[in-house]
Amino acid sequence: MSKINSQTKEVLINTLRALVADESVQVEFSDEIENNFFTWDQRLIADKKRIEVPQISNHFRASVDLAACYILFHDSTIHRQESEQEFFDEFEKIRVIAEVKNIYRGAAQNILEKVREDLLKGAENLSLILLSEIFSQDFSSNLEKNLNKKITKEIKNLSKKTSNQLDFALGVAKVLEMLKNEQEAQEEKEKEKEKSESKNNSPSSNQENVEGREEEKFLEQQQEGEGESQKQPEISEMKKLEGKGEATICLEKSTVEENKIEFKNAYKIYTTKFDEVIFPQKLIAKQELETLRNQLDLKIAKLDKASKKMTLKLKRKLLSKRDFFLEFDSSRGILDRKKLTRLVTNPLSDDVWVSSKNHQYQDTCLTILLDNSGSMRGQPIVMAALACEIIAEILEKFSVKTEIIGFTTSDWKGGRARKLWESSGRPKNPGRLNELRHVIYKHFNQKFKKAKTNLGLMLKEGVLKENIDGEALLFARSRLMQQSEKRKILLVISDGTPVDDSTNSANDNDILTEHLHHVIKKIEKLGRVEIVGIGIGHSTDDFYRNSTAIKSPEELGDVMIEKVVDLL
Repeated sequence: MSKINSQTKEVLINTLRALVADESVQVEFSDEIENNFFTWDQRLIADKKRIEVPQISNHFRASVDLAACYILFHDSTIHRQESEQEFFDEFEKIRVIAEVKNIYRGAAQNILEKVREDLLKGAENLSLILLSEIFSQDFSSNLEKNLNKKITKEIKNLSKKTSNQLDFALGVAKVLEMLKNEQEAQEEKEKEKEKSESKNNSPSSNQENVEGREEEKFLEQQQEGEGESQKQPEISEMKKLEGKGEATICLEKSTVEENKIEFKNAYKIYTTKFDEVIFPQKLIAKQELETLRNQLDLKIAKLDKASKKMTLKLKRKLLSKRDFFLEFDSSRGILDRKKLTRLVTNPLSDDVWVSSKNHQYQDTCLTILLDNSGSMRGQPIVMAALACEIIAEILEKFSVKTEIIGFTTSDWKGGRARKLWESSGRPKNPGRLNELRHVIYKHFNQKFKKAKTNLGLMLKEGVLKENIDGEALLFARSRLMQQSEKRKILLVISDGTPVDDSTNSANDNDILTEHLHHVIKKIEKLGRVEIVGIGIGHSTDDFYRNSTAIKSPEELGDVMIEKVVDLL
């Protein structure tokens, strides 16, 4: 196999820079890197600005495309980097490919072709079961035949967690632990079998054979039960809790350089089992949602004057900032009077027109992350809904993609997560102890007309509960990072610091506040997403570099619009 020539190298470098939207990324072609999908991992990217790829010509795009996947969707500070790293590398590689397929389908196909080629060489691993599940293609060969069905199911379930690296890592840890339990049970079974065979040589073997068969049956039952275990492997970044093996994820004190952002103190999640990402129409009946929307319309109607004022303000400011220019020698438009003579002498001339051109703010996407805690009930949530509606509807006309997400919890006082913790003996410092709910009121590719009814859910009694901001920001950012637009903006509206009584009562009182500080610093440090905080009734300067505080809900719409205009 020949090496990649210089012309092809230049094409590959330009392609990679286009994929990651960063002209400063450097690419090095190395003879030391094996040209094999099954040996590639995060080491392809030495850092976010420099990658190394093999210098072999067959399927040369695959390694570059995979490197782009890592740059776009992989956070090395979260990824496990100690013992058993290889197992985590295999699955993390599939996760980043799953994320890129929705943006650059061609890049995903290039990588899949390389997988098929390297499979012919005999290489394979369990992560191929996940790859098969995500792409609905058979890469796993006979891997599933000799694998416990519960483990296979758990691997396939990872396909639902690819957008959240922390959640995904937790799922991989669970698979690893189930495999360990399976192996231990099998070894125990073999030992018992050997013991039973040795006893068969004794005079009392008949009686013991009966007992041995009963014990073997018992071990098989134990093995089935252990397949359900949710214990975590003992590693520095992920620990298991005491009790009944409920999983938790823990980011320990950073060992990386001080200039990198990392959590100083452990932030743990007791369980993600009950967390949900949900659309309003899946939460309540369509008819009830429409009724709530009508109620919201009535409340907004009382704010008609303010609504018109905000709408005009946003339109005028966007129009004033929009680039506008004339294109001469055009084939259509308004006749250029200076070229009237040419048109008379040559009626077939097609370059005698002037057309107007404008820039519609393309290449930008915006997420509005809205606090759906109980303290937002009443006027604050109505004003927030109104502002979201105005911004989404108008930005759609200017070709700016928008997403509206609400964050809260599914229950008060911890819900099922707390009950599970209590039944496990109340281990100390369990971490986040409630069930999250992220509500997608409008997603990026949805027309606002179809999403408009969804905003009515904000008036549903009992929907607005607790607020755990840090994880909500990570969730919103992960969705923004899946968008192809170069500029990504996250606008966060909240009326207070994170509050969850269940979590605070079982841990240090500042666990959620400290986590929010670290998450914001991390997002701001990475710089891929522009983040703005708007505090209702309180200052957000302690959290966000770019922030604004308003004294009353009536100011919310104007401030949100001002911020959006400034950012665009």
